[in-house]
Amino acid sequence: MNAKDVKTAGHRPIDWRGMFFDGSMRVLFLLALLSGLAVWYFKGADAVFESSIAEFWLLLSFIPKIAIAMCVAALVTALVPRSLIAAWLGDKAGLKGAAFATGIGAITPGGPMISFPLVAALSRAGSGRASLIAYLTSWEVLGFQRILIWELQFLGVELLTIRWLASVPLPFIAAVLSLYLPKESKEPAKDLGGRP
Repeated sequence: MNAKDVKTAGHRPIDWRGMFFDGSMRVLFLLALLSGLAVWYFKGADAVFESSIAEFWLLLSFIPKIAIAMCVAALVTALVPRSLIAAWLGDKAGLKGAAFATGIGAITPGGPMISFPLVAALSRAGSGRASLIAYLTSWEVLGFQRILIWELQFLGVELLTIRWLASVPLPFIAAVLSLYLPKESKEPAKDLGGRP
């Protein structure tokens, strides 16, 4: 069995070549390199070393949380049949998919270590782009956890209500806009239902 035969929970082959050093990783690496050179030039080598050590310990604290969140996301999508995910969140789900994703996004607790691995797993499992965009937008602007812990305390009921009601359409607007934006596809045409 070679690397092309290995499947993810979403039944798509793993791209081992682009997995660790894809385009976004190259950009981040270049930014880190330029930032390090700037710190070295303006603050000296000691500042680069101290910053690197601090970020290393921060990375170590994040790795277990990200790993657990990704396992939960993968296991959840493995439990839910692909046909059900496609029916509720797939490209053909339409407004129903955006509404369902908006509701799930609003009640998802935690930070990006929970929501981003879940979105990645749902994407591999057959969710449509519009539903995923609606989920992420809802999670960011309508999250109940953030409302209860922060906004209610600092903004008060009136301002919070106005802010929340004004934000309700945003996941739907983002989902519709995502339908008209170009989509990069690395899948062959046969994986798109035979469409050219």
